[in-house]
Amino acid sequence: MKKSSIRKGIAAIVYIEDRDRRKFLLLKRKQNWKGWEWIKGGRRQGENEIKTLKREIKEEIGKKPGDYIAKKTRIIHSFNYQKEYKKDKENYSGAENKIFIVKVFNPKIRIDKKEHFNYAWFDRKNALKKISWPDQKKLFSKISSSLQ
Repeated sequence: MKKSSIRKGIAAIVYIEDRDRRKFLLLKRKQNWKGWEWIKGGRRQGENEIKTLKREIKEEIGKKPGDYIAKKTRIIHSFNYQKEYKKDKENYSGAENKIFIVKVFNPKIRIDKKEHFNYAWFDRKNALKKISWPDQKKLFSKISSSLQ
């Protein structure tokens, strides 16, 4: 059996300024597991982090450059999968995602129906309640409070 590796990728905390109130986008996942999360995805061969970010934002919420401003953080979110994950003939035991903060200008979203079946905008407090994974909650808390 082929040795598993760590999948490199990106994650994006997306927000919008709504009448002097900040709202955060969460996607309701349906593929591989069910729950609320932020945008994330693996790098494809030949992609750098920025190309991966642009592709994932387009695929997962239907936004293109000009619809948002993205800022790269120094934070890397590393985690192990609950079970080994196979993608593009590669076995992965976990992921390592570079975190971006993304401000969108319009709340209208077009989600990827293969991966997600719903989305919602939440204030910080309610987003923290909704996020499914404890490590994502901790990161979200740290990053979102730095935006205040």
